[in-house]
This record gives sequence, C-alpha cells and structure tokens, in this order.
Amino acid sequence: MTRRSKDEVRVVENPFVAGSVAEALYDLLGRTGAPLTAAEFAARVDRDRDAVAETLETFAALGIVTERAGSPPTYARNDAHFPRDAAAVLARERSLADLEARMDELVDRVWRYQQRYDAETPLGVDVSSANVTEADLSDWEAARAELRCHERARRLRLHDAVSNPPEPAERS
Repeated sequence: MTRRSKDEVRVVENPFVAGSVAEALYDLLGRTGAPLTAAEFAARVDRDRDAVAETLETFAALGIVTERAGSPPTYARNDAHFPRDAAAVLARERSLADLEARMDELVDRVWRYQQRYDAETPLGVDVSSANVTEADLSDWEAARAELRCHERARRLRLHDAVSNPPEPAERS
C-alpha cells in the first residue's frame, strides 16, 4: 500500500465506461449544478435524447441527480453525491508544470502495466494467469483514474488561462 502525502488529493473519478452516455453526463454534472431537461443535457453532451433521458432516470434512482417535477421534468446534480471535484481542486492548487509532471509519471506507470500484462486496460487481463496479482490490477486502475483526473485538471487550467488571461501591466 502506498502512503499519500498530506498534500495529495484523494481522487474519486468518473466510474462510468469511457465514451458512454453515463460518462459524458457524469462529467457534465460535475461541472454544472443548473437544472436542465433531458433534451438540454442531450444537446450539451451531443448524445441521443432518449439515451440521455434513460440515463438520467437511472441517475435519479442512484441519487446522482434529483428530478424536479415539471413538463418536461428537469434534473439537477445532487451535491451530496459530488462533495468536491478532485480535478477542480488539482487545477486550483497545482501549476500546469506540476500537473504535467505527474501525468508523465502516471502514463509511465500505466504503460508498464500494459507491457507486463499485454493488455490495454486491467479488464483485458486474463486473471487466471499465475503471474496476475489483484494488487497490480487495482494499482493499474487507480493510476488510470488519477491520470484521467490530472488530464481534466490540466484542461481546466488551460481553459482558465485562455478565458482569464492576466491583465497587462500598467505603464507609468
């Protein structure tokens, strides 16, 4: 088990399959708390409205969103489910150079596991093999999640730098 320094952020990332409607909605919910209709969510994540509506119903049952009555109903992020956005915290607290340095370390760690197990992800590993350890698979998945979080934090830093450029110094 690795020890974390007190400055490291505990990463809880998007638990849904990459590229899925659920992943796209979960990411959007992490960035916005405004109540939206299924059609508005679908437009923002560029996905099929029916698939988005079905996923939002599932999210409501899981407590990820709250459904507000209306015609059509609206859905809002359940803040209790999103106690803090780990990527936003990293983007605020770490420099772009720090984020990129950590990403390099994580990419290397993930690559080593891919080479060791000859698979793209832990799901592609034949767990019946004698040389597969649960600790490796768990660490590999944790590294992938942390990498996704750092990638998002980097995008947030870059977006913030473009959206809020520093004021030019006044000349005297």
